[in-house]
Amino acid sequence: MFNKIFLSMLLTLTLSHAVDEFSSERLLGIEVGYTDLSANKSDSARRVQGAEFGLKIGAQNKEWRTTFSGNFFTKSGEKYQKAMLQFDHFVWNSLYKVDDIVFKPYLGGHIGWMKYTNDLSFSDNGMVYGGQAGVAWNVLDEVDFDLSYRYSVTDIAEVDSINSVVFGVNYIY
Repeated sequence: MFNKIFLSMLLTLTLSHAVDEFSSERLLGIEVGYTDLSANKSDSARRVQGAEFGLKIGAQNKEWRTTFSGNFFTKSGEKYQKAMLQFDHFVWNSLYKVDDIVFKPYLGGHIGWMKYTNDLSFSDNGMVYGGQAGVAWNVLDEVDFDLSYRYSVTDIAEVDSINSVVFGVNYIY
C-alpha cells in the first residue's frame, strides 16, 4: 500500500515538473500534397500520381513537433488511407527572421497504419513508416505554413513506396 502511494506521489511530482519544463503549443492543421505512389501489381509495375489530402493534430515547442495525421489518396482506382504519428526535430529556429516571420527547417520520421485498395479488387492494410524533411514558417502567432517532402514505405505487398510533396497550414493555439 505504501509503495503505491509513494509511486503515485513520485509520478505526480515528475509529471508536474515535466509540464513546467516542456511548454508547448497545440496545433490543428490541414495539408494537401502531390503524391507519387509506386504500386507493384502482379502483372506489371504501376505508378500513380495525384493529390493527397490530410488533417493533423499535435503539439510543438522550439525544438520538437509531434503530430497525429490522417491522409487520403484516390486516383485511377488506387486508394489509400493513412494514420500516422510524426516526429519532427527543428534543426534550427529563426535561421532567418524578417517582419516576425520565423523559418524553421526540420527533419523527422513517421510510423503508422495504411489501408490500400486498387481496381483489381485487392485490399490490404499494414504498417507504413518513413521520413520527412521540410521547412515550417510562422507567419502569425497563430498560423504556421509547412512545406515538406515525405518518403514512406509499407509492408503491403502491392505497394513499393509513396513519395509526397506536402503543403500544410497549421492553426496554433
